[in-house]
Formats: sequence, C-alpha cells, structure tokens
Amino acid sequence: MWKKLGDHICKYWVIYLTLSSVYLAGVVFGALGVKALGASAASQLGDFLNTLLKNQPVDLNPVFLGQLARDVFIIMAGIWILGLTIIGAPLIYLIVFTRGFILGFTVSFIISFKGMLGLGLILVTVLVPALLGIPLLLLGAGLATIFSFLLLRGKARGESLRREFLYYTVAAAFVSLGAVFVGVSQGYFSVLGTRVLGL
Repeated sequence: MWKKLGDHICKYWVIYLTLSSVYLAGVVFGALGVKALGASAASQLGDFLNTLLKNQPVDLNPVFLGQLARDVFIIMAGIWILGLTIIGAPLIYLIVFTRGFILGFTVSFIISFKGMLGLGLILVTVLVPALLGIPLLLLGAGLATIFSFLLLRGKARGESLRREFLYYTVAAAFVSLGAVFVGVSQGYFSVLGTRVLGL
C-alpha cells in the first residue's frame, strides 16, 4: 500500500507540490494577518480565546468529539464532491489555502497572546494532530484535483471513467476516515493540553 502511495505521489508530484505551496502560502498569510489586526480586534479575539479556554471540556465529551468529527467530514466530503466537477479544482485549492490560513492565524495569534504558555498549548493541541491531518488534507485534495482533470480529459475524448471513479471514491473514503480520526484525536489533545498547562 505504501509503495502504491509513493508511486502515486511521484506520478502526480506537480499537483501535490502545488497544493503544498498553496497550503504554505495560507499559513504565511494567516500569520501575517495577526500583525494586521488592530488593537481593538486583537483585544476582542483575546477575550474570545480566554472564554474558549475556560469553556474547554475537561473530559472527552462525546458531543464535543462528534462535532469535531462532523466538521472534518464536511470538509473532506466537500473536497470529494468538488473533485466530481470539472470546475472544482480552483475551489479545492481555495479550501487548502483557507485551511492553511486558519492554522497560521491560530498559531501566530495564540503565541503572540499567550507567550510561552501559548507555544506549549500549540505544540500539544494543534501541531501534534496537524502532523497527520495536513498530509491527509493534501492527499484528499490531490485525489480530487486529479480526478477533476481526468473528467476534463475524459469529456474531451469521450472516455468512460467508471473504474477511475470507483478508485477515486474508495481512496477518498479511506483518506476521509483517517482525517476524521485525526480530527477526533485533536479533541483528546485539546483536553490534554488544557490539563497539562492548567488553562
């Protein structure tokens, strides 16, 4: 399986490199966006962050975990659906950029607002799950982009893509399940982070 995954990435390395660059650009713009905040907006976001941390579940609440799983599933399902359209590729890249922007903004703001305590919080609650979550997001987006391009080529040539559609759907399902698992694990790390750091 790992060999097939490696061969797949090598075959479509340009797409995955482009997606990675778009995600990285989103992270950079997100980090820069914190510096562009006015004093009033930064203060309001700081108050919101404190409220969020105070209301953070102290245990693994099933409702909280279910919300995390649902949010991740909606994102991955949206990417899969966009892959079924010829014009979906630009929107897929937009989703990837937005996810990168959210990560960059979140990390930069929490560190700037909480200092070293914020850095510890980010390391435990965000970066650990992101080590798996980001590759799964990029893989799902890559599969969708590739199939979108295959649709364009198939329409031009009058080809049937039933087999490719089956492969795409099965692969996307596995990637989505992995992403949902990572999303749920982020809830665990969130609880762990707030307990360890005493927030």
